[in-house]
Amino acid sequence: MTVEASLVLPIFLMAMVLITYLGLLIQCQDEVQWALTRVAREASAEYGATESKGMKTPLYYQTKLALYLKTSGVSFLMLESDILKEKDEIDLVVRYRAKLPFRLLTIPTPWFRQRVHTRAFTGVETRENQDKDKNLMVYVTETGQVYHEKQQCTYLKLSISQMKFEDIEKLRNESGGKYKPCEKCCKKKEYSLKKDVWITNYGDRYHVNRGCSGIRRRIEKISFSEVGKRTPCGKCREE
Repeated sequence: MTVEASLVLPIFLMAMVLITYLGLLIQCQDEVQWALTRVAREASAEYGATESKGMKTPLYYQTKLALYLKTSGVSFLMLESDILKEKDEIDLVVRYRAKLPFRLLTIPTPWFRQRVHTRAFTGVETRENQDKDKNLMVYVTETGQVYHEKQQCTYLKLSISQMKFEDIEKLRNESGGKYKPCEKCCKKKEYSLKKDVWITNYGDRYHVNRGCSGIRRRIEKISFSEVGKRTPCGKCREE
């Protein structure tokens, strides 16, 4: 048993050393990849905000990477990186050597290579920010705060219904809201339960006067350049 143990024990110890060695290398690889990804993301956002010329040199990225890897003891180089040369792309390439607590025989620690490729953030282009055709025509109402791209928008063509005053409390508009008295034609007066009132499908007021300006809707067709502070209608985009 002593002879067998003397033969097996070195092999077992060597296997454990190899497993520990590989585990440390994998851990080091994860730390480098995390740090490299973080540097790329931060640089992408920062370039979009400042467009600093200093961000086009590997020294900037090497300094930031060293900050995140200062506790890992990794020695690295980033000379192969290709930064902001074409199409605002950030291509970070790092060659590094892990610091291990022990040497495996006389074999030197090898160099490893990892890479992160992304694009610099240069802003968001939304539909509202795009240049509109000067000849584009939109539809607005006299008192409306939005503009409509479609003349058939349901917010422009309201459905008017005649109801009894006693039923108002039970009714809801298309958005699920209750109906309140119109400030123009109701003026906080009291009415009999059998009195006729008028409501619209998307409005939130009831009217005692069928000709109330709150019901009548005058639609104007104007150029997009004339919309001023009006915001786009959300219903037009859904339809």
